[in-house]
Amino acid sequence: MTMNQASDGHFPVAPVPQRSFGVVMKAVFLKPVLKLLEAVLPARTFDKFYASTFPIYKEVVRTGYWVGNFLTLKFLNAEQWARVKRVHAVMPYSLVGAGGLEATDRAAQSVNAAGVEGDFAELGVARGGCASLLGMSAFAAGAPPRKLWLFDSYEGLPEPGERDFVANGDTGDHVRPLPKGSCFGALEEVRAVTLGKFKLPEDRIEYVKGWFENTVPASRDEIKKLAILRIDGDWYESTKVCLEGLFEKVQPGGVVIIDDYDSCIGAKRAVDEFVAANGLNVTLCSDGRGGRWFRKAA
Repeated sequence: MTMNQASDGHFPVAPVPQRSFGVVMKAVFLKPVLKLLEAVLPARTFDKFYASTFPIYKEVVRTGYWVGNFLTLKFLNAEQWARVKRVHAVMPYSLVGAGGLEATDRAAQSVNAAGVEGDFAELGVARGGCASLLGMSAFAAGAPPRKLWLFDSYEGLPEPGERDFVANGDTGDHVRPLPKGSCFGALEEVRAVTLGKFKLPEDRIEYVKGWFENTVPASRDEIKKLAILRIDGDWYESTKVCLEGLFEKVQPGGVVIIDDYDSCIGAKRAVDEFVAANGLNVTLCSDGRGGRWFRKAA
């Protein structure tokens, strides 16, 4: 099968899906304001400002998401409103934007509806909010029997590597730099969120602790089939090892999600190289906020 690549060197991208009012508000207002402040404030001042206001920022985003959708409630069907409630519930425990959470939920619901067999796997769990969202679909009534695999160092991000940078030293479109240890979520915290807060079944969840280059090869043979492969590793090597180790486990009709494709240079490089090397004919669909996904062909 030949690769389907546009003349500008990028892979085809489907139109941005319809986004809720709350997602649009964040994309067009809140994030640009933070980017502007980072540009005009001294680094130390911005770091202090960010540390003190980020929890407030997240709650403003969450409140805006709920209010925006409530105001447009009459335009939402029952399925869309149920999605809003699921996403709103996990937002306090997730670093994934509302658009990415909505796209993840749509993917999970779609493989359930199609009866795609296989487990769900998230690689890059942080605090466990998105993992909990996946679990709601993985263990929903009527879904095929599934396990939920949650891979993370549970120590935060590793250092970026050589393939994560461009000439000016940037690693991507971030609100702020991502040093080692960023996106930290302790295993105990993730268990408290997934098991304590959202009451997911412990006997159907595998918490896999360690760096991907060690844990993915070690766990690969235990994973027979995947219906969802969600990769949120930010960096080139992290993304590459996940694709090389687990893509073949994804069943036809299953979904691969790359959370950082448009926001992390290394993640995009790893995906583009993997798609080209394997001759995949895919369209990378945008989630409207930095991530992309595609469905594996039969």
